[in-house]
Amino acid sequence: MKSITNKKPLFIALGLATLLAGCGVQDKTETPDFNSYTDVNQKKEAFFDYIRPHVEHQNQLISEQRKELLDIAKDFKGDELTGSDLDDVSDIAKQYRYEPKQFGPKELKELLSRVDTIPENLVLIQAANESGWGTSRFAREANNFFGEWCFSKGCGVVPNQRAAGKTHEVAKFDNVEGSVASYVKNLNTNTAYAHFRELRADYRTKHQEPTAEQLIHGLDNYSERGDEYIRDILAMLRHNQKFLKQS
Repeated sequence: MKSITNKKPLFIALGLATLLAGCGVQDKTETPDFNSYTDVNQKKEAFFDYIRPHVEHQNQLISEQRKELLDIAKDFKGDELTGSDLDDVSDIAKQYRYEPKQFGPKELKELLSRVDTIPENLVLIQAANESGWGTSRFAREANNFFGEWCFSKGCGVVPNQRAAGKTHEVAKFDNVEGSVASYVKNLNTNTAYAHFRELRADYRTKHQEPTAEQLIHGLDNYSERGDEYIRDILAMLRHNQKFLKQS
């Protein structure tokens, strides 16, 4: 696993992830045994097929919230929101760890930079990289496909090679949906990924749909390896195009 403290923190949020993971996609009780595949191509296809429905589900939930915010922003007049619009926006904002004192145009813009989808192919490739195509100990024992850490005793699985004096654990999830939901929330709320959100918002401003290849460059804080990590993810993305949807 390629993470350090504060690089891939699992924010408060196993609760936030649960909020988005609680309905929709039916989950299998156990992760498939991806080690059992002898054909590499079949293994990759099976892995993406396993993760993809959960990515689609999370993006659908986010799209619905984003549409609600855009509709409110379109009709917004004045200096700040009031009434039911304020209530609706505030409810969404809390889920994304954003609670300003008031909601005007500036605050709505910031919230919209958080309430946005993540390219499916980016999620799939990072899951493949971080979990060794679903074969890692943490994917098998903890349904953790993105290397997220937690910091309270017993919150997850203790890494075998954890350095002396360190207390982090690899977060444990009830199912793959919870892992995907937490990863998505992490990118959409954590200060470490502000650059990622800024890039995405810039493409939205230009009325462009941001791609996985474009947004990978906002993940410089996802690993202590920095640019080297980004190069690895880009290489994996390009090498596995035939297994990915062209989006």
